[in-house]
Amino acid sequence: MTETEAVEGRRQRRSGAESSRKMLQLVLCFSERRHTRSAADLATALEMPLSSVYRYLSVLRDTGMIEDAGAGEYRLTWLFVGLARAARAAGDPLEELARPVLRSVAASGGETTLLIKRVGWNAVCVDRVESPHPVRLQFDPGQPMTLHRGSAARVLLASMPPEERTRYLDSVSDLGAPEREQIESNVETVARAGWVESFGEVDEGIWGASALIRREGEPVAAIGVAGPLFRLQQADRTRIIDLLVSGAAEIGAALEAR
Repeated sequence: MTETEAVEGRRQRRSGAESSRKMLQLVLCFSERRHTRSAADLATALEMPLSSVYRYLSVLRDTGMIEDAGAGEYRLTWLFVGLARAARAAGDPLEELARPVLRSVAASGGETTLLIKRVGWNAVCVDRVESPHPVRLQFDPGQPMTLHRGSAARVLLASMPPEERTRYLDSVSDLGAPEREQIESNVETVARAGWVESFGEVDEGIWGASALIRREGEPVAAIGVAGPLFRLQQADRTRIIDLLVSGAAEIGAALEAR
C-alpha cells in the first residue's frame, strides 16, 4: 500500500466515524418531552445541513429505528423499548445507591437534584428528584447534554483524560475561542476541587452546582442541583454545595462497600 492510499484510508475511516457519530447524535435528540421532531428541527438542533439530516433519517427508517409521525415529523420506534429494558436488566448499583442521597439533598436543598453520568461525549441524566416548589426545573432521565456547559457537564469534562477532553473540545463547532480558553483555564481547578457551580450557562437565570462521584479514586458520575437564581441567595448556594460534596462522598463510599 502506498503512502497516498494509506492517507486516503485514514481519511475515509475518520469520515465514516464522524457520520456514525452524527447519526447517533440525531437519535439522542429525541426525549420524553421532545418525542416527535421535524427534519428542520433536528437540523437546527444539530447544526447540520438539512440534506444530511434527511439522509440519516432515511437510514434510520430503513433499519426500523425511526418512523413517520405525520405532518413531516418523525419519532423513535418501539425497538428502543427493548433497548431500554436491556440497559435496566444489565443492572447498575449506582442508581440504587444514589437514590436515597438524591432524595435527601432535594429535601434539604429544596431544588431539583440530578444524577448525571458521562456516556461517550454526552452528559446524560440517569435519575432525578424534583423540587417541591411549583416553579422548578425538569430534566428527563436519558436526556443527553453537552459536556462543556452546565455544572454537571463541566465537572465530568474536568475528570476526562486530557487527550480525550481535547478531542471533544475540538469537535464542538459552536465553541468560540474565548469560551474554550475559559474552560481550559479552570479545568484543573475544577478537577482538584471535585465540584463546580454555574450561572446561566444552560438556561438564563438558572444556577447549578455539581460534585463528582468517585469510586476508588475513579470518576463515576456527578450529583447536581439546579434551580432559579432568584430564590437562591449566597448562603443557600453555599449550603447546597456542601450537601452535594458530602452526598457525592456518601455515594462513592456506598459503591466501594458494595
